[in-house]
Amino acid sequence: MGPQAGKGRPLGGLLVLADATFAPRSRFPLHPHPEMEILSIVLSGELSHHGDQSHGATLRPREAQLISARDGMVHAEGNETDEDTRMLQLWFTPEQHGGAPAYFRRSVPPAPSGGRHLMAGDEAMPLRSDARVWWLDLVAGQETAIAVAAGRAGYLLSLDAPLQLGEGRVLARGEGAQLNQGGLTLRASQDCGALWIDVAA
Repeated sequence: MGPQAGKGRPLGGLLVLADATFAPRSRFPLHPHPEMEILSIVLSGELSHHGDQSHGATLRPREAQLISARDGMVHAEGNETDEDTRMLQLWFTPEQHGGAPAYFRRSVPPAPSGGRHLMAGDEAMPLRSDARVWWLDLVAGQETAIAVAAGRAGYLLSLDAPLQLGEGRVLARGEGAQLNQGGLTLRASQDCGALWIDVAA
């Protein structure tokens, strides 16, 4: 799906947001990527990564990898287990170009009392795009505030349970919404996760 509820239009530097499931024992073949920032986040199962950047890496739930393709890289991703793997993949258009490709990884610790964790957009996971990606752990009955600053745009994706936006819309599992300047309160009826993406408008 595209970053605007499946319409496929870019949102700032966010070019693609895909919620994908790999069947057991399946894999994309080796393929090239030039000049793209590719963030992959595992929601369930295991994701194997092969190629000229961190060959043989395996990602598990709440783990992410960032591939900064730059002058070009070749890789393949897949599922080498007997269970489905669900993952998110985000493609960002880089603002700086050229250079050797780079590979980064990060894991998000469980947060049973709720919280937000930066997945990409800092020195440890340096997107070459004016964007930040957050993992939100939401606790049933609690409210979580998010805000979009002037000159920015946001996209919220409900990962695994319905999520109420303020007093209005409810996002179903796997559904997303673009948010414009201003604040909003999120409320979940059960413990769940969400992805919050902040980009330059």
